[in-house]
Amino acid sequence: MRKLLYLTIVVSILFSACKKESGTPQKFIVSEGVYIINQGGFNAANASLSYFQPADGKQFDNLFTTVNNAPLGDVAQSMAIAGDFAYIVVNNSGLIYGMDRWTAEHKGTINGLSSPRNMLLISNDKAYVSDLYSNDIAIVNPSTYEKTGSIPVNRSTEEMVMSGSNVFVAHWSGFSQALTNNKVLVIDAGHDTMIDSITVGIEPNSMVLDKNSHIWVLCSGGYDNIEIPSLWKIDAATFNVIDTLFFPEAELNPSGLKLSGAGDAVFFLNNGVYKMSVNDIKLPDAAFIKQDSGRYFMALGVDPANGDIYTSNPLDYQQNGIVYRFDAGGTFIEEMETGIVPGAFGFNYR
Repeated sequence: MRKLLYLTIVVSILFSACKKESGTPQKFIVSEGVYIINQGGFNAANASLSYFQPADGKQFDNLFTTVNNAPLGDVAQSMAIAGDFAYIVVNNSGLIYGMDRWTAEHKGTINGLSSPRNMLLISNDKAYVSDLYSNDIAIVNPSTYEKTGSIPVNRSTEEMVMSGSNVFVAHWSGFSQALTNNKVLVIDAGHDTMIDSITVGIEPNSMVLDKNSHIWVLCSGGYDNIEIPSLWKIDAATFNVIDTLFFPEAELNPSGLKLSGAGDAVFFLNNGVYKMSVNDIKLPDAAFIKQDSGRYFMALGVDPANGDIYTSNPLDYQQNGIVYRFDAGGTFIEEMETGIVPGAFGFNYR
């Protein structure tokens, strides 16, 4: 697990004004905006979904529960958006909820998963689901909400990106694993088989695919500082490593690698938000957004439409967390209270 998740952080902070809706109309339609996936506490089954509309400043909390009169579950991990649907991966509940992404109405549930982490849409009738505990990648049909198969990979799996017909999968966790967690697996999505693997640094926690068809892989070095953290650039066509950039200290904990909407810049967290061009050959010397006293950045999101940057602060992991919003230039705009442990973002545009 990531090193900083084990820390208890107590922060006293004054919430800034944000137009928050006290209730959600029964049949409402959201405008373009951002979903905030609030994990909730482990085994507490208090995950929730928030929604923020930058154009009018409206915020809806407990959205899934209010619309569907049902709880979201235990540890909402991530979201995948495709077509008219959003899919919420609920890790500790072992399921994925499908909902209309404009009304938040529940449309179906994919069950039978072990500890799902991320969902990657391959086509209208096929998606892959990575898993923390299982050594298989689940194959599901997002249209019928059925699990249709699996791909044995002999490792737990985390984030995924697709280039052409190949899916690249990070082997992040070393928990209960006999194999070192320093691989990016390559899956042939046409035949649902693993065809190769690429050695990277220990604990690859996040990946993106840039405009040049290069895969960027951020490796923390391990929660117990086994090695120095590193950032890798890989040619998606040849699987060759193009460059490896090493962080200055093993104690650093880079995470949350994200891509700009144009695919020309990458962002990551490392006691602040860092930004670099995909053409850079060295790591940035200074943070693009500093993590000032009283703030802690756990999750990162970059709006693909306007470049706004979102970070989250889980506070003590017991009370409602905070999301900070910055513009594309890194200037602070506002902060908002959300649910417990805001841990991921889903950008909702037509």
